[in-house]
Amino acid sequence: MGLSRFAENHGESYLPSDTLSSTYLWVALITVAVSFFRYFGTTRRKALPGAPIVGSRSIFEPVFVTKCRFAMSGWSIVYEGYTKFKNSAFTIVRPDSTITVLPKRYVNELHNLPDTKLNPIQAIVGDLMGKYTNIDILLGSHLSPRAVQTKLTPRLGSFVGVIEEELSFAMKKDFPPYQWVTMDLNDVILRIVSRITARIFVGFPLCRNEEWLSLNTIIVEEIFRTVVIMRLFPSFLHPLISIFLPSRWRLQKCMQRIHALLIPVINKRRQRELADGELYEKSEDLIQWMMDLANEEEAPSNKLATRYVYTIIGSMHTVTSAIKDTLYDICERPEYLEPLREELERVLEEDNGWRKGTAAKMQRMDSFMKEVQRLNPPSALGFKRVVRERIVLSDGLVLPKDTYICVVTTSHLQDEIAPPGDFDGFRYYKKSRTSGNDQYQYSSTDSEHIHFGHGRYACPGRFVASTEMKIILARILLNYDMEFPKGQGRPGNMTILELSFQDPAGRIMLKQREK
Repeated sequence: MGLSRFAENHGESYLPSDTLSSTYLWVALITVAVSFFRYFGTTRRKALPGAPIVGSRSIFEPVFVTKCRFAMSGWSIVYEGYTKFKNSAFTIVRPDSTITVLPKRYVNELHNLPDTKLNPIQAIVGDLMGKYTNIDILLGSHLSPRAVQTKLTPRLGSFVGVIEEELSFAMKKDFPPYQWVTMDLNDVILRIVSRITARIFVGFPLCRNEEWLSLNTIIVEEIFRTVVIMRLFPSFLHPLISIFLPSRWRLQKCMQRIHALLIPVINKRRQRELADGELYEKSEDLIQWMMDLANEEEAPSNKLATRYVYTIIGSMHTVTSAIKDTLYDICERPEYLEPLREELERVLEEDNGWRKGTAAKMQRMDSFMKEVQRLNPPSALGFKRVVRERIVLSDGLVLPKDTYICVVTTSHLQDEIAPPGDFDGFRYYKKSRTSGNDQYQYSSTDSEHIHFGHGRYACPGRFVASTEMKIILARILLNYDMEFPKGQGRPGNMTILELSFQDPAGRIMLKQREK
């Protein structure tokens, strides 16, 4: 008779109580550990067979430890992987997903594959937490990029005056007067970009509605807060975390208010079009073009309003960050200020102000912006795609279905530049003059410059962003002197996961120039 049965039959334990307690404790701990490793060890997306895992310090190291390490040291892990496996694929285990990093030589082979084989939207939606931020509305539809590509970009020349007009209005409200003033660039530049974006995307009267402008800036910030926090945890915890996450509560409230302001505008336009017929004069803005291009599934007003939010993310966050980085680098390297001003003054005098082709003539400014972008990428990884069906590459490498692929973007790993860490603001200006082509423009993409993506799904708004940035930067450089506060230098960037964010405490000093 076993001891436990004997004890049960006789109403008392023949095992010491501390031994029983210790046994139960170990059973409980083993059960928790098995569950912990099972759930924290699992991950979304398949790994590429044979691709070594970078970031793990031992074959015995639990996967969840490797995931946590990437959360805090993602950029150094990407650098380590590229240094060790520059010409072959390697695997990175993020807290929320397994990703495969490919050599850049595959970009030209992959960049024009249809989304039925290689899907960038699925990767973006996954990275931006899909259903928890409502960005999953973009799956299966290209309405927003189609409107930008086929309607806004061809009309960009006619919007130059609109951008300049809205900038003049913004500068009067948001920029300092004559004396030296220490400024929070993030607040001021984001406000200016928000005004211009609203003017192009929704037009009057919303573009002058202060609540609307605030909602646009707040919701973008809350989306990124929600995304970063949730991506620090494994996917099985996302449903629980999303319930208690304050940034997601704020995101939802902002979305409700945006719907409350934008849906009546959409409905009113449709009612007027029905009533006026051919006499109705449509607005020239992005939301109208989205209304015109939408199919039956995309057309409901609430869906258009939600799509609007995820159309402005790139416009507002990317442009604001790029302008701030450019101004920081001009303050850090004041020797570039006068050559840039000379070009801006000359081009604007030749064209008698801003015209359709004026921005394209600003080659030094374009080069400086591109060099700033090269050294300050928003992510260590780019060209993100999810493999939808098995792909066999020309050298025999097989990408299994449901693999998440990407390539390295970080500047210190760009092999075509030596030494890659050195700043040369006119690097691309000199290359462009030597080669005689436009492949080195800020808005151009290739396998080495993938900040805007590359190929079929390159960012359709990059041409608008480039022009908008030049108009804003020209106004600031020609009208203001600038420097860092005494004793301070260029603000550093903060990194988490593979993402990079500017230091919110960064400041510069501005003073209006004497004419």
